[in-house]
Amino acid sequence: MAFCEPAEVMRVSRVTPSMLRVRLRAVGDWRWFVDGRGDERIDLAFPAPGETVADVSHFVDEHAGVHRSDPAPEWRHYTARKVHAAGAEIDIDFVLHEGGVASAWAERAEPGHVLGVFRGATASRAYYAPPADATWQLFVADATGLPGLARIVEELPPGARAQAIVEVPTEADRQHVESRGDVTWIWVVGPAGPASQLPSVVERLALPDGPGYAWVACEASISRRIRGLLRGVHAQPRDRHRTVGYWTAGASGHVEQPRGEG
Repeated sequence: MAFCEPAEVMRVSRVTPSMLRVRLRAVGDWRWFVDGRGDERIDLAFPAPGETVADVSHFVDEHAGVHRSDPAPEWRHYTARKVHAAGAEIDIDFVLHEGGVASAWAERAEPGHVLGVFRGATASRAYYAPPADATWQLFVADATGLPGLARIVEELPPGARAQAIVEVPTEADRQHVESRGDVTWIWVVGPAGPASQLPSVVERLALPDGPGYAWVACEASISRRIRGLLRGVHAQPRDRHRTVGYWTAGASGHVEQPRGEG
C-alpha cells in the first residue's frame, strides 16, 4: 500500500451556500478506515493549478518528497465526514472561502478529477474521546469544525445529552443533523476568526451538573480562548475537554497537524 493513494471524485453537491460535499472513490484496492469516529482526520493532496489529477507519486514514502526535487503538491487536513462502501468511498465537506487552495479546488471539482489521500497511518486518527462516565457533552465549532461536529452528533448513542454551538457565515449555512442523542443547538451567524462570537456564547452558558466533556474545533486563537473559559469560568478539569485549532487567522497552507490541546 502506498503512502498516498489516488481517489476519484464521484460527485459534488452543495450542502449550504458556504459548504460543498465531495464524494471520493478509492482508485485501486486500497480502502479508508471503517472504525473511525467523529472528527476523524484525513489528509488530502491537490492537483497543481490548471490540472485535474494530483501527483500522488511525489509522496513516495513517509518522508514525502525527499527523493524528488520538484515542488510537492499542496495538501491540507480535513475531516472524513462519512465513510461508505466498506471504506471504498468517503465524503469530505469543504468550506468555501477566498484564497484557499482546497476551497478553489472544490469549487471546480467534477467527477473524474483525482485527489491524493494519505493512507500511511495504521489506524484512524481522531481527537474526540469522551470519558466513559460523561453524563453530558458540549460541542463548539466554526464552519471548519462543523463537519466533525456533525459526524460526532450523528454517531451519539441513543439518549446521550449534548449541546452544540456552531458559528456559520450566514443563516442559510445552518444544517439539520440527525442524531439518536438528545441534542440542543445554538447557531451563531458570525465571521469566525478573531471576531468570533463563540467565546462570548460559551462564557454565558450554564453547564449541567455532573461529569461532562467538551470538544471545541475552530480558529486556533479562539479555541485557546474557549479552553480558558472552560477551565476558568466553568471550572472544567483539563481531562474533561479537548480544544482543537483547525486553522490560524492570517496564515495559509497546512501545518504539521491541527493543534489539539486538552
